[in-house]
Amino acid sequence: MLLFLASSVGPILIFLLGKTLRIKWIGEENLNPIREDKGRVLYAFWHGRMLILSYSHRWQKIHVLISQHRDGELIASIIERLGFATIRGSTTRGGTKAIFEMAKKGVDGYDVAITPDGPKGPRFKVQPGTIYIAQRSGLPIIPVTNSAKSRWTLSSWDGFLIPKPFSKAVIMIGEPIYVSPESTPQELEEKKEELEKKLVELTQKADSYFR
Repeated sequence: MLLFLASSVGPILIFLLGKTLRIKWIGEENLNPIREDKGRVLYAFWHGRMLILSYSHRWQKIHVLISQHRDGELIASIIERLGFATIRGSTTRGGTKAIFEMAKKGVDGYDVAITPDGPKGPRFKVQPGTIYIAQRSGLPIIPVTNSAKSRWTLSSWDGFLIPKPFSKAVIMIGEPIYVSPESTPQELEEKKEELEKKLVELTQKADSYFR
């Protein structure tokens, strides 16, 4: 019953909250050339920064990797009602199968998205799944983050960010990261570190944007 109520009311609340936000986009030049070439991407964003993006990227048929844990069930039920598709799996349950499914969706012409520090952290630490999906699909990784001038930050492991109604918000898009299908294990590790560094720096920049 709680899951049903949350999945019914949650999307409405997110939509109404999003409508009040004054969102500024920064870094669209990193994505536009890919779109102009009719390309698709692998979005990577921190687990705690998904709320604003669930509004800004709604109804784009993006396939999102969601964990099979209880909190994942709640997240999946909410974002599916906002026009996302979900693939279930994580680093601890159903991970390999989910990576193959995500890569296939990218090959089939869909944008895909992942929280590389989910589903349970450590916070701001990239797990290897994102890099494997990029390697198998050929999709460029697009680091993306967001913040808000007025916000609540929950005491959860991911520091989940909730913008306050009518706040100014910013969405920042980083430069794409390309992973070759022929990458060696060492090169894959370097790409993982590169993504983590870019996402950390981008998030710090977003959090300080309104100061």
